[in-house]
Amino acid sequence: MRKLSIFALILIAPSLLSAYISPGSPAGFVNDFAGLLQPRTISDLNKILSQFESQTGNEISVVTVSTHGTDETIESYASKLFEEWGIGKEKEDNGLLLIVAKDDREMRIEVGYGLEPEVTDIESSYIIRDVLAPAFQAGDFDLGIRNAVQAIIVSISGEIKSETRMPTSVGDWSGFFIFILFFIISILGRSKSWWFGGLLGLVAGVLIGVFVSLTAGIISTIILVPVGLFIDYVASKNAGKNDGPHGPWFFGGGGHGGGFGGFGGGMSGGGGSSGRW
Repeated sequence: MRKLSIFALILIAPSLLSAYISPGSPAGFVNDFAGLLQPRTISDLNKILSQFESQTGNEISVVTVSTHGTDETIESYASKLFEEWGIGKEKEDNGLLLIVAKDDREMRIEVGYGLEPEVTDIESSYIIRDVLAPAFQAGDFDLGIRNAVQAIIVSISGEIKSETRMPTSVGDWSGFFIFILFFIISILGRSKSWWFGGLLGLVAGVLIGVFVSLTAGIISTIILVPVGLFIDYVASKNAGKNDGPHGPWFFGGGGHGGGFGGFGGGMSGGGGSSGRW
């Protein structure tokens, strides 16, 4: 009997060694186990995600780990962590996990069943490729994750469109321009000068004049130049107040969310996208 037990242990030993290793219990919506983020970023994102959960019921978790392990892929690790923590509400499965494995230089957006219609594989791939990867390649993890969370929230709200899903209705276009506006403001906020906003307004007015009509272009220019100057002035003026060296000023930690009480028991749908930097 003893020999049989030893033999059985030998057989299962490899699977035990390659088993998924949990990073630990979640302390909030953002869990920086790899130490990639500034404390201000963690605090801001926790407040934003807490408010988002209280307003919509959707749960977004941001996790950084040193590695997913040699015997796990980023996909399998994300799926197991999602199930362990139960991100999203039970039976609604409205959770989403953004995970970054620092040493593996890999990242993934894992989407719960309930959010798959809102955050499609195409949209999550866009966020990975065009939002996270460029910032990570520049060494700015705070900016990348801040902007990715913003893009995810907009996507869940049904307003983000990738280049393969261009807007087709008035509602789609309004959401698309809101998303673009976020990134324009983030760029303007990183400059101390404020004339560039006026220049953008002028260019926009000229383009409207070319593609719509001369009258529309003149009216748009009269409106957009001062609006651009004002937005750039406000963004540049507030850049140093609510922000460190990372992230746009409008993405600061205004407001207060409730305390974190754990996730609601949701399940992953297996959808999402992975990438490297």
